[in-house]
Amino acid sequence: MKLTQEIKQSLQKTQKVLSIQMDVHHINDFTKRFKKSIFSGSRWQLEQQNTKSIATTFEEPLPEDLQEFIKEKNCQILEKEVSVGYESMSYNDVLQQLLPKNVQAPQGYEIIGKIAHFNLAPEQLPYKYLIGQVLLDKNKHLQTVCNKLEKLHNVYRTPQLELLAGNNSYDAIVPEGGVRLFLNFEKVYWCTRLYSERERIIKYIKELANGKNIKVLDLFCGIGPFSLRIAKDLNAQCLANDLNPECFYYLKKNIVENKVQNQVTPLNMDAREVVLKIYNKEIDFDFNHVYMNLPVLAINFLDVFKGFTQKTGKVELPYIHVYGFAKGKDDQELIEQFSLRIVKGLPGFDKSQILRFHVLKNVTKMKKMCCLSFQLDKKSAESEFGLVEQEDGNNSDFEDDEKMEQNELIEDVVNKKVKID
Repeated sequence: MKLTQEIKQSLQKTQKVLSIQMDVHHINDFTKRFKKSIFSGSRWQLEQQNTKSIATTFEEPLPEDLQEFIKEKNCQILEKEVSVGYESMSYNDVLQQLLPKNVQAPQGYEIIGKIAHFNLAPEQLPYKYLIGQVLLDKNKHLQTVCNKLEKLHNVYRTPQLELLAGNNSYDAIVPEGGVRLFLNFEKVYWCTRLYSERERIIKYIKELANGKNIKVLDLFCGIGPFSLRIAKDLNAQCLANDLNPECFYYLKKNIVENKVQNQVTPLNMDAREVVLKIYNKEIDFDFNHVYMNLPVLAINFLDVFKGFTQKTGKVELPYIHVYGFAKGKDDQELIEQFSLRIVKGLPGFDKSQILRFHVLKNVTKMKKMCCLSFQLDKKSAESEFGLVEQEDGNNSDFEDDEKMEQNELIEDVVNKKVKID
């Protein structure tokens, strides 16, 4: 169903409203105090010399603050008919009129620059073009409205998008925490809602550093929001890596645009290979924090830090901040599940070593997306280096669809090698 001119015209009607007439000298005061109650699209109309009226959404009985204003300013209440149509209606008002009673207007959508991104429910799909056009019309700052077609099943975690309204362009500039991030939403993974999580981790790393220099190994950096922000906020040195060549392109652009070339070094490799090259001294970077924000796979890469001391000769062990999914009714169950997975790669790990555990969001009633922070333990660091062979099913507690996604991604990510440009 598309929004046609005929559909717009079908919404046209007249409506009786209360209009408030006053001396022109009181207009600014009225507008400041009652702006939200001025009828959408209405303008001040000249009634007599030096008096104008404005249509409102007020109904009898009038609120006390309006009654006081009318009495104090010697206003008059008029009943008028106004023409109400598509242009003066809100997004919700239009869709409430046009969608069937059993189909709700979607309220949840993500804004990426000038792009609005829906995850429409099945019952909303027959009306997707209508929904998209109405949202575009009612939000003048938007240029593109799209819908995500399916879950992220490809190795780069990029969405398959369907254009609903506006320009077929997914280039965007997103301001976040003092940096400007350039991206193409169709080619890279991006989630605006992770802003507060990046804020939390940056504050926590500052707390852990206690005035010492911060050197972050950002293994799944995407277009670089975390590395850029911590470089700006805490003067940190960062080695920022992502497997996706498109992410690498925007990462390099964002580093230059935000003037952090002396603090952030970009890489385009498999995450495990980055660490191995550091061990082999092919890459010179002495990190004290590891940031691993790839929830579906990050825990599988922890085995590369087994034998850390043997490989580097360093006694000071890095802090690790790793993301993943777990199932449980409370934090204790979630931590238990996380620990069972971590110990496969780091045999000396114990849940008592956890410094911070944070639940980001509920994926389902039981499944959560979480972040766990800990310092690499001495036993794992001094163990014999050796990578763990990945199993076909990493965690039986995942839903079937996510297990299949993991199995496909593990094979692709672990084996794929992309050289630095």
